[in-house]
Parts: sequence; structure tokens; C-alpha cells
Amino acid sequence: MKKKILLTALILFLIGFQNASFAQMQTIQMDPLYMHFDNGRALPAEESFIIHAPVQEHIQMVMMQISNREFERRVLYENVWMRKNGEDITTAILPNYFVLRPGSDYNIRFLYYVRISETERRQIEDMLETTAGTFLQSNIQQRGNRYDFQNSPAQIYSSLNTILSEGMKNFKTRPGVAEPRFSGIVENMLRTLSRVRNVDEEATETNLEVLLRQISNEITMLSNSYEFVIEDVVTIMNYPTERKTSALAVNVGYGGVYNSGNFSDLSYYSAPFVGIDLPLGNRVFAGNFWGNTSISAGVFLSKFENTSSRVVSGPIIDLPIFASLNYRTFRFLKLQAGATLMEEKDLVNDTSSLLVRPFVGLSIEFNIWLGGNR
Repeated sequence: MKKKILLTALILFLIGFQNASFAQMQTIQMDPLYMHFDNGRALPAEESFIIHAPVQEHIQMVMMQISNREFERRVLYENVWMRKNGEDITTAILPNYFVLRPGSDYNIRFLYYVRISETERRQIEDMLETTAGTFLQSNIQQRGNRYDFQNSPAQIYSSLNTILSEGMKNFKTRPGVAEPRFSGIVENMLRTLSRVRNVDEEATETNLEVLLRQISNEITMLSNSYEFVIEDVVTIMNYPTERKTSALAVNVGYGGVYNSGNFSDLSYYSAPFVGIDLPLGNRVFAGNFWGNTSISAGVFLSKFENTSSRVVSGPIIDLPIFASLNYRTFRFLKLQAGATLMEEKDLVNDTSSLLVRPFVGLSIEFNIWLGGNR
């Protein structure tokens, strides 16, 4: 009874200790002058953290991007800070919920945006209208009574949207607003234009001019979707993450071992146990199922039976040993099921035999760090 009470107290203590150690996210200060974090400290690995980035008062939005390649090829994570109306704070708070791998290098980019002025907006419209008009006139030409397309209507429509996205790559919409695109009306007009066979040369406006006017109108509407323009970019290349020290995963629990009988006359042994865990996957990267599953081997901390005529212990170390498959049900609480290897000695007849019996148990896991960093 005393053993059960002590084990329960140990479980509650360890759960409380581990929960307290993971209660808060780390805060990291970014230094744009020296291009590092916290005076050159490596970034935390396998956990979320918050980056504080200094901003000038006229900066309205900061976008943080994380990549392990060139940013144009792949962005692993992105988060945005926006200044609220009337705020005069000088620090952008950017949580990072993308867990980084230990001992790896990452590129981190901070894009600083200001609001677009009306003059800039008019310049944007003129630039897009000129570029789109030139592109269309080089791809669609009147030949007699029809229009000759250098590319299919679908390809031309796709290219128009590419012109829009490339021309506006330094501009940004408000977070949550989809990237602007030309409407389906433009695509349908292109398809219709490709099928025209009788061009009315006496009309006051040709079909192509109608298309150009539609595009001009849409450019005006699309340009209004953009609110911000890049003023500055800070890119920190190949920045390291911390290296995790090795840890020994230990589970402590209480289990029951089947001996004989069925539900009506069940006979079983029970005792506390301790074991070493080997996880089947890193929960951070391998997903919940594999991250919560482990195998373990260990020993029960007492003999199951010790009388004048009979001893039930184990081989090698004189205590029962076990191997099990474990699954984490809560943060540190595990269900275990496996097999126990026991040695049964008959002291009267001076005989012994090895027995393998199934067992189930409930345990907690805690890490014993083998290095000095954690």
C-alpha cells in the first residue's frame, strides 16, 4: 500500500514539474544591425517561440518568412504583424509556430511595409495597363476578318495574371485577402475573340479595344486591393538552431501480470516497475500516432511471490523483467502492454522454470538529460 502511495505522489510531482517547464513560449530579440538573435544565440528547436523585431513608427506591417532554401523556391512558414490604428509601438511581435529541426540552418526574412500613396497607386495602374496592353497587342493581331492568336486564350489569360503578380511582387494586400486576379470576364472575352470571323472594320470600337478597356477597368479595381509596399528587407541567412542534448527516457509505473485463471478466478501479480523508453518517432515531426508510440524494456521492483516453498522472481537480476509497446494518452501518462519474463522456483523440489506472461501497466515518462545544456 505504501508503495502505491509513493508512486502516485511521484507521478503527480513529475506531471506538475513537466507541465510547468512547457508553460511559456520563449521570446527572442532580433537585431537587424548585426543580423542575429539574442546576441548570436541559436534559435530554439522543436518548440514554438516569439520573435520581437524593432520597427520604426511609420512601418505599418512586418512579414516574417522562414525557409531552408531560397525564398522564391520555398517558404516553410510565414507570419504577419500589423500596426493597429493609432499605435506608436516600436516592436513587432511575431510568433513562430513552425518547429525547427535541431542542428539545422534556416533563412529568416523580415519584410517591412508602408502604406501605398495615391501617387504610387496611379503609377502602378499606368505600369500594369501599359504592360498588359503591349502583351495583348503582340499576341493578338487582326488578320483580315479575324484575330490571329499567338497563344491560346487560356495561356494568354494565365500570362496576364502572371504580369499582374510579377508587377505587384513588392506590394501586398491586407492579410487574409486573396491574391488579386483578372476576372473570368476577361477569360471569356479572350475565348470569344479567338472565334470571331467577321471583324467589323467600320465599328467605332473593335473587339480588341473592348477587351483592352475591360482590362484597364479591372486594373483600376485590382490596384485598390493593394494597401502596402515594401520599404525595407532584412534577410538573415543560414542561421543555426540549437543542438539538442541526448536524453534518456525513463518510465515509472505500476503494472499487473497475468498468472492463471479466467474472469471468475483470475490470478495475477502486481508491482511497481521502471523501464527505458525508445520512441518510434519524434512527436514534433512524425505525427501524433508514431510520436506517442514507443517500446520499452524494464524491471519490476519487487518479486511477485517469496515464501518458504516458492519464489517467483526473474532471471539474471532476480527480478521479473518486461518488454512492452507503449502509447501516450496524455502529455506524460502512458498505457503499456507487453510480456513479462519470470523465473519460478520450487524450493521444496529444488526445481525452476522460466515463464512468459502478459502484463498491462500505467506509467509516466520523464527525461534524464545526458548533457549540460538542458
